[in-house]
Amino acid sequence: MKKTLIHSLTFPPDTISTGMIVSEIADGINSEHHNIEVLASSPQYNLKSADSFIQNNKYLKSEFYKDIKVHYIKSSPRQFVNSLRFMQWLIFNFKSMIFIYRNRRNYDNVLIFSYPPTMNLVCIFTSKILKINTIYSLWELYPEIAEKLNEQPGKILNKIFKSIDNYSLKSVSKVVVNSEQLKNYLIKERKIIAEKIHTIHHFSPYDKSDSQPSYELNKIFYAGNTGRPQNVASFLRFFNEHFPSSWEFYLYGAGQEFGSLTDYSNDNILINNYLPRDQLEIATKEIPFALVCLDHEITIEGFPGKTFDYLNMNKILVNFSNPKSSVSKLIDKYGLGFNIDVNTPENVIAKLEQMKKPEIIKTILKNIKYFQKNISNKEIVYKKYITLISSSSCKN
Repeated sequence: MKKTLIHSLTFPPDTISTGMIVSEIADGINSEHHNIEVLASSPQYNLKSADSFIQNNKYLKSEFYKDIKVHYIKSSPRQFVNSLRFMQWLIFNFKSMIFIYRNRRNYDNVLIFSYPPTMNLVCIFTSKILKINTIYSLWELYPEIAEKLNEQPGKILNKIFKSIDNYSLKSVSKVVVNSEQLKNYLIKERKIIAEKIHTIHHFSPYDKSDSQPSYELNKIFYAGNTGRPQNVASFLRFFNEHFPSSWEFYLYGAGQEFGSLTDYSNDNILINNYLPRDQLEIATKEIPFALVCLDHEITIEGFPGKTFDYLNMNKILVNFSNPKSSVSKLIDKYGLGFNIDVNTPENVIAKLEQMKKPEIIKTILKNIKYFQKNISNKEIVYKKYITLISSSSCKN
């Protein structure tokens, strides 16, 4: 029997949330179908685990993770210079296509997760050249997100990349997105057929926390990537200017802009290095509020993955992003926390007063429980992917 290949840049032993989510989806599908293999990069972020791959002379190393055979393509750890990172992606994609071509007779489905954006090349290769049924899970939209952040390489290259990306979206059998807003954008602006696009929300790949925060504390924390899309510096400036001195903010991060964030450190803003998930939970167990941060220019193009993990840590969300962003819409729709708009600082004090009202906190915690039970959890998500894979297989 042929198998389904799940293809992702990151996968355990990398502990970054995107890779962890993919691993839980793979584990869920495999628990019912027992026919899953994974193709991923050697660790990009977990440098301790990367050493064993670097010392291996072979370009490919196969191991088992939760009874799933995982093929790791030897790659260098993540580059933070844009040009070097782009070349790193292309090399990884090229090696991936070589592997898939050599093993093409083993797979009747390929499920590809979009980061990096050059995964669209692999989608075209598997769907158009190898004629393998391909499902593309699109977590961030390029080049739109680069355009919003003024990081596009140039108009000509931008146009070429968008054409390639659109061709890949039209070539695959199904496209998965993480918000209705992104789905509507693809239909309206990219002219992708509506029936091809399916919305599946993310979830936390970690167990539900047993600890309960002290909801009366005036403390907020942020954990994770501190790159350009997150633009955490914009919140730190806003916090300094508009939050009362009784509030404290804790940051646990790493990424492109982390070094510059130390300039904001003061008695109320504490900047800390990235912590592994288990240590982060201990360090923040009493903090009631968790910050979701996204550059104000980004609306539908990206969705902060840490959002769902915060909920599993029993935190109430404080969202600092464009009111039109997908994450703002999600928080409003399900009542998962508080949205703060950089353009309405006059509303901050009233918002902070709401955050101290026990009846409002109680309602939000009830909403979070409903959301995790009925919308965002591992079982719901992986079963939706199984449905997509099964329906595609029936048509082949």
